[in-house]
Amino acid sequence: MPEPNETRTPTVGVITVTYNSGRFFEEYLRALEAQTRLPDRIIIVDSGSPEPQFLEMASSSSLPLEIIRKNNVGFSVGNNLGWRLVRDLDYVLFLNPDAFLAPDFFERALAYMEESPSVGLVTPSLIRYDIDTHQPLDAIDSTGVVRGRFGRIVERDEGLPVTALAQYTAPNEVPWVCAAVAMGRREAMEAVVEHGDQLFDESLFMYKEDTDLAWRVRRAGWLNIHHPALKGFHCRGWQSRKSMSRKTRLMTARNDAKINAKNRSPFMVIGIFKYVLVLLFDL
Repeated sequence: MPEPNETRTPTVGVITVTYNSGRFFEEYLRALEAQTRLPDRIIIVDSGSPEPQFLEMASSSSLPLEIIRKNNVGFSVGNNLGWRLVRDLDYVLFLNPDAFLAPDFFERALAYMEESPSVGLVTPSLIRYDIDTHQPLDAIDSTGVVRGRFGRIVERDEGLPVTALAQYTAPNEVPWVCAAVAMGRREAMEAVVEHGDQLFDESLFMYKEDTDLAWRVRRAGWLNIHHPALKGFHCRGWQSRKSMSRKTRLMTARNDAKINAKNRSPFMVIGIFKYVLVLLFDL
């Protein structure tokens, strides 16, 4: 513990799992380099990119980067590999390669987390971003994750104009967070480790694994918070169910049912029904 008049300097690591992320990687690095408060360590886990040449851009960066190359292990395993290398730091930021931070993100997020000891995970206002024009769009990507119609788990405010962010004037509690950009407190992360030493459930190759993590954090007594003063931008690989492949829709529906069952939610039935619809009728 610091002395009474001593200012504590919290530490923070970044974990990013990449897979053929060349389109986004330069912008990803540029946004991190522009931070008013740099992270202490950045772990990039490449999950078997067939074209990994984009990772060479990291060699010219002054950031404290470490790259781990693996086969296609998926999002959960990749994040766990990275997290085990930074778990001794006070905070960890889960950051997608297609998500870019506002320059004051770390400065603001760390200050907030330090003064809010009950918060386990915090997520920013995410705005949709067009990587081809290198410009933000007039569309919200996420302000947290909530239950939508028919019990579906959805990104809150997704697709609304950016002016809709004005409704949020203070940090607000959400059921779950989007791990495209989410900062976790070390004590909260350690409190929900399962299956030996898994932070993310490795039976979920990708999709819904962040919802499951945030669910366990909430069940352990911590808060999941959307902070409107924190800003980020997200390209998002798909914009609607119609643009998702059948394989992706099956995986999402299966994982939806699984996390509802795992976390003892009655909405498990809806998840199973959705999975059957995709399996049998390709809906």
